[in-house]
Amino acid sequence: MAGFVVFFLAGFVFGYAAPGLSALLPLLLPLLIGLYTGLTVGFDGHIVLYLIIGLVVTVIGIALGRMLVYRLEGGEASSSP
Repeated sequence: MAGFVVFFLAGFVFGYAAPGLSALLPLLLPLLIGLYTGLTVGFDGHIVLYLIIGLVVTVIGIALGRMLVYRLEGGEASSSP
């Protein structure tokens, strides 16, 4: 469970701070960990499921980070005359 929190936080921080497509870099983290584990231990249902969950959690973090950027930028633009 701690890994999913790390994936979410990495996605959120990159989604908020990284410009453009570089915000998608945190997707490499669960992907590489899942592939490494699958290649060393062998792919089974649990590893594939955790890989998919890790990717989904990271995408949610990226999306929420991007939403925060758009909300903060929109708030500043609407308050200026």
